[in-house]
Amino acid sequence: MMRLARQCCLLLALGMATALPSHAQDAPVLRVTAKAPAKGLTGATIEMHLEVMTTTWFLQPPELPKLDLPGVMVTPPAGHGELVRDEQDGLALNGLRYTYLISAESAGAIQIPALSVTARLGPGGAPTTAESAPLSIEITGESGPAKIVGDLTVTQAFELAPDPMVQGGRITRSVTQRADGVQPMLLPPAPLEDVANFKRYPREPEVVTLTDGRGGFVGGQRIDRADYVAEEAGRFTLPPLTLHWTDGGSGVPQSRTLPGREVNIQAAPKAAPPFSLQEDLAKLRHGLRWSLPAWVMPTLIGMALMLLILWLGRTWWMRLGRSVAAAGRRGKARWLASEPHYWLEWRREARAGQPVLSACYRWIRRISGEVALRPAMASLEEQDRLLAENALRQIYGTGEHKADWRARLAARSRVWRKAWRIHKRSGQALPDELNPVNQRRDARKGRS
Repeated sequence: MMRLARQCCLLLALGMATALPSHAQDAPVLRVTAKAPAKGLTGATIEMHLEVMTTTWFLQPPELPKLDLPGVMVTPPAGHGELVRDEQDGLALNGLRYTYLISAESAGAIQIPALSVTARLGPGGAPTTAESAPLSIEITGESGPAKIVGDLTVTQAFELAPDPMVQGGRITRSVTQRADGVQPMLLPPAPLEDVANFKRYPREPEVVTLTDGRGGFVGGQRIDRADYVAEEAGRFTLPPLTLHWTDGGSGVPQSRTLPGREVNIQAAPKAAPPFSLQEDLAKLRHGLRWSLPAWVMPTLIGMALMLLILWLGRTWWMRLGRSVAAAGRRGKARWLASEPHYWLEWRREARAGQPVLSACYRWIRRISGEVALRPAMASLEEQDRLLAENALRQIYGTGEHKADWRARLAARSRVWRKAWRIHKRSGQALPDELNPVNQRRDARKGRS
């Protein structure tokens, strides 16, 4: 816009300079002229110049028409024009030249209709409209894909990140095509295909129109890029690339092969975490450097459930506890009154050093029903009775205590216990003449 403003100011100055000799003219003149080559080649870029000229000056940039041609690629002017001056029919004209780029992919005649341009001219500023004459351009040559007219230059580049490459790294392959006299949209895309052991990420192509720095068309440039990410470690090769096109002047097929590249992919190093997990956990625990084992939480939950069950069933548990305690007391009482308990007491007494038979008498009373040793021995053999008599004499009779009487009595008492158990299970009673209870009853009867 700044350039357009400068152009308008320059045209204004030129118009004022040329208008002084012709101030007597009644109205400004606006002329539009379209110029283009009569012939062209398929795939070539043809420049059509549209000159908008006047005898005065422009108050605003001219309003250019839109050019649409079926089957033809048309690039409108970039918005600025080239300053031109001319003299026609004795009139001094000045104005702007705009360039349309036309490219046809097939042979035939291109009919360009009359182009209408509207401009505000000084000094009154009234809008003025003028049209160009129609044009016809004859396009010759064979139609075909990727037809290039002019010199085509193809280069490539590789960029490694990181360098040297590691697994997970990226290789960027760039292919640049530059052609003179060809619009960039007509350049063929580079065949950047998939490669084994790499993941391909294509980028959008970069298409640029080349100019001479003053708005003049020079050619086109196309850059195709693709990123290849290494998925495995090893030594791999990116294959060569071949670009095909057709020379627009001769019609001869052309090709260019770009060499590949061999890369050595190293194994990716183990990346250290950007922060320490242990330190963050320590901060969350307010500096405590300990952690609970995995089994603690399930154990605590189980204990809590157990306490809840105990509290909910406390009445039943108390009743059960009292029943168990009563059963324990009854069992203890039965044990204390049982023959095995007295037998153990007698065994302990036999191993003691005091010459007493208290536990022995209690055991004899429990197993045989007798309160003394002699009546209890009545049902046993003679040698057992003699052994009992000797033991009693050594304890209570002569006062001579021998150390072996207790051992002999304890050893023989095992035989007595077995005999008394057999009598108890069979239900046999002692004979009347041997039963001390019956003897005492008969003695009382005789005295009476």
